[in-house]
Amino acid sequence: MTINFVCTGCDPREAVKAFAKIRQNHFGKWTARHLPAHLRHEATGAYAFENVRDDQPFLTMEPGADHNVHVHWVIHLPPGQLKIFEEKLWRWVERCCGGITDGKVIRITERPAAVMRSYVLAGCDPKWAEIYRVTAEPQGIIVGGRRSGTTENLARKRRIERDRQEKKVRLLPYQGGSKNIKTQQKSSLVD
Repeated sequence: MTINFVCTGCDPREAVKAFAKIRQNHFGKWTARHLPAHLRHEATGAYAFENVRDDQPFLTMEPGADHNVHVHWVIHLPPGQLKIFEEKLWRWVERCCGGITDGKVIRITERPAAVMRSYVLAGCDPKWAEIYRVTAEPQGIIVGGRRSGTTENLARKRRIERDRQEKKVRLLPYQGGSKNIKTQQKSSLVD
């Protein structure tokens, strides 16, 4: 999905903070507390901010300057919850972003993982683009926080912990292709 902050009352320099409120104060609590008991789960997703229009990045964020700050957000939703989520998302965006000024503020789509991967990785550092076999393109200036991120359950630290517990060997990319790397076993985890 995409949330376009141009269509809200939010100052583009505050978009990262407003989105953090949507993720943490609303989406995270909704997935953990307000879904039917059998569907509750830890919020799961990834996001990436852009400030680009028609392939042209915006390189300034001065007050009143034109911008197109938006965020691509990939999340896990249990089956049958899309309509309820969308209704809630409109309220969350209105509450956290100083109102909605245009009905094009939210666009929810279901796209293949490969397409979403490209969206999320488009603004990455060129050295990482080569490693992950994507094209790095300037995505404009974003202020006030991170350009991209994941929920904690998808973060590197949690993934490494799970791999250790499951004694999993993960294929990790490096500049020459993929290479098997075994996770180090900590002495406290070894029988």
